[in-house]
Order: sequence, then structure tokens, then C-alpha cells
Amino acid sequence: MSERTTPDPLAPEPTAAATTDRTERQQCWECRRRRLVCDGTQPVCMKCRAARIVCPGYADKKPLTWLAPGQVMSRTRRKKSPNSKATKGGKVPPPRKACNGAKRKPESKSPSMASDSGEDSRSDDQGDMVEFGRPVELRGEVCDIFEAMMYYNGHIYPQLEKYQLAPSGFLFPILLVRDLPPSIVHTLVSVVVGHRITQVVEDPTTSQVVKPMWTRLYRHRDIAVREITRLVANEASRKEMTTLVAVYTLLFAMLQQSFTPGWRTHVDAYMSLLHLHGSFQDVLRDHPFMELSMMALFIVGIFANTTSPNNNQFQVASTPETLRIAEAYYTESYYPSINCPPTLFSNIILINDLRSHLPSPETTRSAKLILARIEDFSPTAFSADKEAFEEEWQLLGSMFRATTALYAILSLQSTGALPRSSPELGLARARHARQLFALLEQAQEVPRVRKRMVWALVVAGVEAARAGGGVQKWIGERLDEMSRDHGAAGPRVARDTLEKFWAAGGGTWDECFTEPCCFLM
Repeated sequence: MSERTTPDPLAPEPTAAATTDRTERQQCWECRRRRLVCDGTQPVCMKCRAARIVCPGYADKKPLTWLAPGQVMSRTRRKKSPNSKATKGGKVPPPRKACNGAKRKPESKSPSMASDSGEDSRSDDQGDMVEFGRPVELRGEVCDIFEAMMYYNGHIYPQLEKYQLAPSGFLFPILLVRDLPPSIVHTLVSVVVGHRITQVVEDPTTSQVVKPMWTRLYRHRDIAVREITRLVANEASRKEMTTLVAVYTLLFAMLQQSFTPGWRTHVDAYMSLLHLHGSFQDVLRDHPFMELSMMALFIVGIFANTTSPNNNQFQVASTPETLRIAEAYYTESYYPSINCPPTLFSNIILINDLRSHLPSPETTRSAKLILARIEDFSPTAFSADKEAFEEEWQLLGSMFRATTALYAILSLQSTGALPRSSPELGLARARHARQLFALLEQAQEVPRVRKRMVWALVVAGVEAARAGGGVQKWIGERLDEMSRDHGAAGPRVARDTLEKFWAAGGGTWDECFTEPCCFLM
């Protein structure tokens, strides 16, 4: 009497395909792997069912196999070198076999599986499977911090120091970071990485070369933002000066790294935090160690107002108080990247204030007085008392004089404080524009002046809307160079803003800068 196998009630019933000619049946992928003759039963073969294995089926393509984390199916084999021969005392096992021998244990098989598959049922692929532990993070935060410090001391600081016109309290090497809080340390690391990104490639926003650097930058910025969020969320730490310094550092890091024009969101948040300690003047007076950072924001804010709408200006104080702060603290050598003569700096403050007023006979008289004072400025007298680099100071004074005069005419004609149809102003505008273009070409050949001509290029770029494509291309190329030279995004953002303005056919000053922009830092 023959034995009859009772079918598994949970298995699907064989289809009509199971009764077809066995000579044409397919091999399931598991039977192929185990080197067995498949019975071709649909939808699952009987051999897989008997071995309690999930049948992978008869598809044309081999099904994917899930692996446990840390396992691999195959590895690239290396050619044996003469030096890899065994030394005296026995053979050295290959790394894979040594790993298998140390970590893998032989698996016990059921009798049914042993009878079906045998000892050789394991494929070569599975024989190569190696179980590894979790991947080790080879590069930690300490490595990034140390590398950033070395990069700054070996690359950024020497460049800044080499082209200084006068000593500045803003320039010093980074000696110790262990005493700084994480919110500041990780922001400084992101600044150094951002500087390197901008200098490595022509277009940091699309180049794949710097993509890993962007990942590193965002990682450290994320750590800094989390730390600052924790400090601000706590009422006690929110009022500490360390928190204010951390937010200030992040603000300037965002100015350096952001390839979008907006900046007021960050500075407004900083000012809200600063007002917890009093007014701008109170912090400047009561906390002497904050003077450098406060004045850096003060100076950058004045020039940011020149490239912002007339109804959206950044104010730390009233105009008379702003002038008093400038008179008390500002000198041409105070901020290393903006060496504007103090007389012209005060007139820029007055122009910014006048732009926010409605046109009237009074604003017209004030505008003409400001323009007259600018034209009376003497670059020769300004540079005469300088102990070193007198020629560079004179060229810088001439460039700022022409730039400030052209800014006054263009911006105040835009608001109506100066008449647009005045022949006299038309001649003055053309004269100052010619002088500025000539001075920019001359400054391009003088490294100590070239590093300080970003604002002059921006003002010349607005005037270049009616100068032709050749001048526009030259200004755009110089701004690109400034961005790589400074390791900052601001000049490139200025180029993009000017290119949109040129493409639209030009227009007034306020039509060029429709949102607050900060191109200097």
C-alpha cells in the first residue's frame, strides 16, 4: 500500500499549471540556489514547503534578499602580494575567515533540511557573508573643531593680517576654544567651513565638490542653533551676556553663509534679545567687552541701510544719537574690512536718514549741503597723517569720496530729495561715475584697496545700468572675485541683485534694492 502525503491545509491549492508537462516546468529561485530539481508547482514548490522555506517564486528576475544590518553578500577580492605569504610559525588566515571563525558559529540544521540540501546547500554568496558591528564614527566634533582652528590660524588670519592698513582689535589668532560655550564654538566652526566652501569653487550653491562641506557646515550650525534655543528658552540664561554673544556670532555667520538677500530677520531677533539689557547705548557703555561686536553691527548696519528700501531701515538709535556714537567710537581703521573716512561715514548716516523723509524744500536744501560737504572732502589731506601706506589711504579716500557722492545723487533722486531733471546734477552724476569707474580699475591692482571696494562696486553697479554690457560684466566678475577672496556670500548676492536690476532695464536706486540687503561684513 503506497503512502499518501497529506497536503498542508494552510498552503494554497495547486493550480492547473501544476498538472502541465513537467519537462517544461520552471525552477524556483530557492531550488536554483540549493541546486535541487524543482517540481514546478504553482504558486509555491513542494520542496520549499517541505523544508518550511518561503518560496521566492518563478519570476524572471532574482528577488531581492534582505540582510541584517552590518552584513554584506560579497566583497571585492584583492590580488595576493608577495609580502602576504605566511611567516614562520604558521599561516595567517585571511581576514574574512578569521572573522568568520571568531564570530560565526555553525548553525544546526533540521533533519529535513539536511536531507534536502546536504552539506553543500549553502551558496558561495552566503559563505561570503560577514557580520560586522555598528560602523564607527571616524570623524568626531573634536576633529572638526581642531581642523577649523588650524585652518583659521594657518589660512584666514594670515590673509587678513597681510593686507591690513592699520592695526585692528578685530584680528587675532584663535589660541584656545575650550573655555568657549558650544553655542559659539560650533558657530565658529561653521564660519570657517563656510569660508572654505566659498573659496574652493566658483558656484558654491550648485557644485557637487563642496557638498560634503555643506553637510559639515549644517551639522555644526544645527548644534549651535540647538544650544542657542536652549539658552533662550530658559529665562535665567536668556538674560546672560553669553547668550547675547552667541546670537551675535550666529548672526554674522548667517551673513557670511547666506546666498539670499534677507538679513533683517536675524538682526531683529538679536536686537530683541539685546533690549533685555537696555538700549544699544546702555550695552555699549555698561559692557566694555562688548564694544567690538556692538560696533561691528553698528558699522555693518549703516552700510546695509544704503542697500535697503528707504522705508525699511535698521536703526539702533535716533539719527542724532547715531552720529554721536560714530563720533565717539568710529575711526577709519576701526573695522578692518570697511575703512571709510569718518567724515564720509557721517554723511552716509545723514543720507540714510534723509532718504526716509518725504520730499520737500527742506530735504532738498539738506541734500545739496550733504553733497557739497562730500565734494569738499580731500583725500590728500586725509592720507597725509598716516604712518604707513599713504598712497593706499589716498586711493581709498578718493574711491570712497566718489562712491559716497554717487550714492547721494542716485538715492536722493530716487526719493525726490534731489531733482531728477537738473542739468547740474546730471553733470555731477556723470563726473563722479567716470571717476569711480577709473578708481575701481586702479584699485583692482592694489591688493590692500581691492579688498575694500565691495560697496564701491555695488554703487557703481547701479550706475552701470545705463553704462552698457561691458561695464556690467566687469563689475559682476569683480564681485565674484570679492566673494571668493573674502570667503563670504555677500558680494555674490550683490551681483545677483544687480543682474536682476540690469535685466529689468535699470531704474531708480529704490527699484534696485526692493528688500533689505547686507553685502558687507
